[in-house]
Amino acid sequence: MKIGELAQRTGCPVTRIRFYEQKGLLPEPRRSMGGQRNYSQEAVKRLEFITTCRANGMKLECIERFIEFEQDPSKGTEWLLERVDEYLEQAKVYREQLDRAEKYLRHLREQFPKSVLAEKTHKHTRAANTKEDTRETKPQDEVIKVF
Repeated sequence: MKIGELAQRTGCPVTRIRFYEQKGLLPEPRRSMGGQRNYSQEAVKRLEFITTCRANGMKLECIERFIEFEQDPSKGTEWLLERVDEYLEQAKVYREQLDRAEKYLRHLREQFPKSVLAEKTHKHTRAANTKEDTRETKPQDEVIKVF
């Protein structure tokens, strides 16, 4: 996939993708005959990992070292292990906070009058049916059964 599609799929700006690529954080993309970058699914996964870590406060230096360690386990140090443990603990705390927020929001949702909930369900169903009804079927849209 081209860099624009990678940016769209991951929500990461093109300039940041190029920055991460220059830092060696992304796998080297193949190049087309015209010189355009062509990114793999591995690049998507790596970029999603990087952006998730950055969005949750992880330092870029740590991400770089984690990736280096993954590629060369001899680079494992006590400092790196401490960072891994710190971020695992931080992830646990974030997960607990999100669980509490979800529980509270579900509680709030249960407080809504049934008429409001029914109307929301009706609108959602009607919108889904409208999309299905107006979609033109093309030969390439046929479902291919895998099993």
